[in-house]
Amino acid sequence: MEHINKQGEKTIKMQQNLKRIAGGNWEISQIHRWTLYKTVIERMLAHGSSAWSLNPTFKMKRKLSSIQRPFLLHISGAYRTNPTAALQTILGIPPLHMQLQFEARFTSIYRLRIPLPPFITDTQPHDLEMKAIGLSTHPSEHFKPNQISF
Repeated sequence: MEHINKQGEKTIKMQQNLKRIAGGNWEISQIHRWTLYKTVIERMLAHGSSAWSLNPTFKMKRKLSSIQRPFLLHISGAYRTNPTAALQTILGIPPLHMQLQFEARFTSIYRLRIPLPPFITDTQPHDLEMKAIGLSTHPSEHFKPNQISF
């Protein structure tokens, strides 16, 4: 929970700096605000999420929702009285805890090859194909019969 709090403070500072640079209404298009959120803020919060976000608690979900809310308000330009779930639906941005949970599970299974308990997912690392490693030798060392080399 301490990590989420620290990352949350960083994102709040980032949001305030972006607000200061771009003005009160951000004076940039909605698509650019959405892109900034997805590429900067969400990535900041996703850092290390494979360690703590596999099965988040209610308290974590609530904290992540409160971190995400100001960004949703600024992206949409909506009033503060709008519910967070409505903003997520309108903008097509999933709840942050669900996005991080998906990425944590994907990272654990596919990249780290760590099997997860059955109550989290039925997919196991041995069910997935391994990524192609690449060529064992340089392509120039494998001449084709009709290939001309200089």
